[in-house]
Amino acid sequence: MWKFVFAFPLIMHGLANLAGVFEAFGKAPRSFNDRLWIFSAGVKLQSTTGRLFGVLWLLSSLCLIGAGLAIIFQQSWWASAAILGAACSLLAIVPWWNTVVPGRGRVLRLSST
Repeated sequence: MWKFVFAFPLIMHGLANLAGVFEAFGKAPRSFNDRLWIFSAGVKLQSTTGRLFGVLWLLSSLCLIGAGLAIIFQQSWWASAAILGAACSLLAIVPWWNTVVPGRGRVLRLSST
């Protein structure tokens, strides 16, 4: 039972990070706006720089989902994957911090509104 309690948030975080991947590669509706924080106005999520961050989000997703599944299947490497995934997630979101519109994620919709 406890392994599912720990695995569920890791898997959900990994799935949520897919929004950054889809946004960077143009496969999802706009869940990010264009107000940039660190980069110049010419750098967008669908630019080359933004796509590099999309790859970082993909790595984060794979690590976090893998860590959650490793907990479920009782693998000893789950903590390393979780730490790497969390670090990649943090590195991917910090430059785009002001661009995420709260509540507009498109990966998992729990309601019809």
